[in-house]
Amino acid sequence: MSNLKALRSLTDLGQNLRQARLSRRFSLAELATRADVSERTLIRLEKGDPGVGIGNLAAVLAALGSPEGLAELISPENDPVGLSRALDAIPKRGRSFKPGKSTKAEAGGNEASPAPKPDRKGVSF
Repeated sequence: MSNLKALRSLTDLGQNLRQARLSRRFSLAELATRADVSERTLIRLEKGDPGVGIGNLAAVLAALGSPEGLAELISPENDPVGLSRALDAIPKRGRSFKPGKSTKAEAGGNEASPAPKPDRKGVSF
């Protein structure tokens, strides 16, 4: 893995997992048993090893009492980039109407009268 920010994030995740384990007073063996992973896998997770499977991470989070933690990482409510992109996609204004159209003509009013000619004063081509 060559992305330094991703490596740093994995290292931080590993440190957070270790801190969570220690604050719950679980030994490596106890948490590994609860999560149904090997102790070696748990050590690799705590070191931020990018080769550990996401299923193992989910199992450890569940054993720590935070099974929803993985799903909340990039949920739409917690994704500022996604929210800002969605807001940018909303139209800035409503539908614009062309001047000169009469709603009476559409409703079946005076159909014999010609449509008003647009004012072309000052328009050049």
